[in-house]
Amino acid sequence: MIFNYVNTESIPCDDFCISKVTKSFPIFHYVPPTYSEINEKLIPLFQQYKEENPESIRTNVVTTWRSGWFVQNDPRFKFFVDWIITQCKYICINHLYKHFEFVCLNMWLMQYEGGDYAQSHDHFPNSFSCVYYIDVEEDCSPIIFEGELEINPKPGMVVIFPSVLMHEVPKTDKKRMVISMNFGVEESKPSV
Repeated sequence: MIFNYVNTESIPCDDFCISKVTKSFPIFHYVPPTYSEINEKLIPLFQQYKEENPESIRTNVVTTWRSGWFVQNDPRFKFFVDWIITQCKYICINHLYKHFEFVCLNMWLMQYEGGDYAQSHDHFPNSFSCVYYIDVEEDCSPIIFEGELEINPKPGMVVIFPSVLMHEVPKTDKKRMVISMNFGVEESKPSV
């Protein structure tokens, strides 16, 4: 059905009241025991991709270098995308008690150095987002969710969270190599 609004003064959203409820959203993070094997592949691949694509794009994340949005389409990263999807499925089945099929919609690489930061932002309308810290120097700035929860990154740490959560990274003097991803989901029936 198509709605035609002839009179723009009658658009329904002009009179919406906005109410808020307090709800806890889970943020999952850990350093997998196999991270060194994953990073053995990722570190040279990250460097190679950066050399092949030296032009950095600018967003609300101010970094020394940032790739484009669709690195997941590069077949060299398929092993990593598949691995993160496995982590997301595990979280949903074992902690959220839902079965979802995940599709990686965006994936981008970032190199933080002295003075770099990320302004407060969310990744809505995506369903889940992920940050993977390939390599980070000790005592680098945390990722801060909703101005409250600070998670201090470590090499190999995976952070998976609902995309509606606001998050930021204060200015840092330390280096870090990061992969960020957004996922869409579709509920699926568990296999019997």
